[in-house]
Amino acid sequence: MNRYNFKISRFCIKIAMGTLLTLSVSSCATVSQTRGPQLPPAPLPTYSPGMTFVYSNGSWETITDTSQGVIFRSDNRGNISSGSPDFTYRPSKWDNKTRGVTRQFGPRKDLYTQSATTLWPLRTGNVANYTETGTWIEKDGTDSSYQTAWSCTVEGTEQISVLAGDFDTYKIVCNRYYVSRSNKRSNLREAKTWNYAPAVGHYVLATTKYYYDKKPRRQELLAVLPPLNGLSAGARRQMEHSFQQALERKKSGESVRWSSNKYRASVETMPTKTFKTPDGNYSRHYVQKLTLPDGQRTYYGMAVRNPDGIWIVPRQ
Repeated sequence: MNRYNFKISRFCIKIAMGTLLTLSVSSCATVSQTRGPQLPPAPLPTYSPGMTFVYSNGSWETITDTSQGVIFRSDNRGNISSGSPDFTYRPSKWDNKTRGVTRQFGPRKDLYTQSATTLWPLRTGNVANYTETGTWIEKDGTDSSYQTAWSCTVEGTEQISVLAGDFDTYKIVCNRYYVSRSNKRSNLREAKTWNYAPAVGHYVLATTKYYYDKKPRRQELLAVLPPLNGLSAGARRQMEHSFQQALERKKSGESVRWSSNKYRASVETMPTKTFKTPDGNYSRHYVQKLTLPDGQRTYYGMAVRNPDGIWIVPRQ
């Protein structure tokens, strides 16, 4: 069974997703009440084609391409989107089976004084404001447009524990307001909060609170899977074997390394924490250091041991 191809039986997925549900109900993510960690300014995140982000509800998204500062993504529902690597902006283009949307972003015109339109590089106290204008296009050709305004702040830093591990993060809060035709700000519509971990290069927790009849949303990072573009099926199987060996046989802090001279690639997998979930399944946090010809990057995640003794990163 190949973790990277995710050819997992429905039974295994059911077991693993049950484990994640139990952890979610138990409020796995916690925030330290102590003073926030000191973090250097964080640059705009960089993504590579093939990177996959898996979340606690089993959803996932894969970076399919990067070109001229635009990030292209696909997810488990078949949605396709593209936009800025700045995740505080919604995708500039988004499509599913029934409709699509295009968005443009610009300075706020309803404020007395203008401010920056981006928070990056992240520093505590940074403020940004911008306007979002979008057009929804249904598959039958009908369309509708809207305009909304965003105000964002880097409120500080936090130490946070999520399913993927423990991280020092920047806390980013963005509020969305309805913009009337007279350009006067109306009621608050939603508040989005991200905990961005510079060590991961992505947010590890995202929550949304709506100020109308819509349930709140929560997205907690479970794992980041590395890009394996260009590697043969045989090389991937060997990498998978080293992953299984590390999680099954090594103590926390010990690692297993796989390398290939042919591909000038290596990966070192190290479990960092072992625990049992409330329903009795073994789980482990792990860290992977992947070296490719274009550089090295570290990936974090959690895997669950299924009844067959196979360690999997569960997803839908």
